[in-house]
Amino acid sequence: MNEQPLVEQFADAKGSSYQRYLHMFVGQESLAALLRYEILTGLLGPMPGALGYFLRGKCYPRLLQQMGRGTIIGRSVVLRSPGRICLGENVLIDDQAVLDAKGLASAVELGNQILLGRNSILSCNDARIRIGNFVSIGPFCFFASKSHITIGSNVSIGSGTHMMAGGHAFDDPDTPIIRQKRVSEGIVVEDDVWIGSGSRLLDGVTIGRNSIIGAGAVVTADIPAHAVAVGIPARVIRQRRHRPPPYGGGLEENTFRA
Repeated sequence: MNEQPLVEQFADAKGSSYQRYLHMFVGQESLAALLRYEILTGLLGPMPGALGYFLRGKCYPRLLQQMGRGTIIGRSVVLRSPGRICLGENVLIDDQAVLDAKGLASAVELGNQILLGRNSILSCNDARIRIGNFVSIGPFCFFASKSHITIGSNVSIGSGTHMMAGGHAFDDPDTPIIRQKRVSEGIVVEDDVWIGSGSRLLDGVTIGRNSIIGAGAVVTADIPAHAVAVGIPARVIRQRRHRPPPYGGGLEENTFRA
């Protein structure tokens, strides 16, 4: 993980503006990569209507590391370091979303049948974000990874949810916090989870499988599997599985009532 604050990386006097642009946005240090990035995103990115969807579907695989069949890129979607972005099949990236994979160690990997809502941001800084299959992410979500954010399959994430996988050390009161060491343990969301709108998941937490996070909750500690958690900070108020399944069988009937 790059310990240098992003504001310092961008303003590093050792690199020219051209080199910083290649590092932060294009992700490759070649004129050919720059021209391809500028032409495709500049001309096709804001293009409206069916023609825009069609041309982005045909041309954006030349930018991305991978783009599966049936994947649709909306209007004015921002791609940073697109060569480190993998999209599976039947992915829909809605208008004005941001996929940011800056940093040599970064990767943004989306599985199959993913919906990323309008104005949502997936942002890495020498880190990774990995999402499984059949995941719905509402509009205006913000996922920032300084190490890793891992989201399983069959997950529903409400609008305005934030996942903040990283922070600052603050041990030295005489040094500005922004200049102190970056710390990150990462965030894990297991399979079959529903996260309500406006939730906040802080660094280091794991959300167990088949659990529910209530709208507006702030998750500061691990949530066990099959739990319903609400509040600030989030606390478990009930279990969705009220007794063990017989003979190791499947889940009991869902006991949660909205």
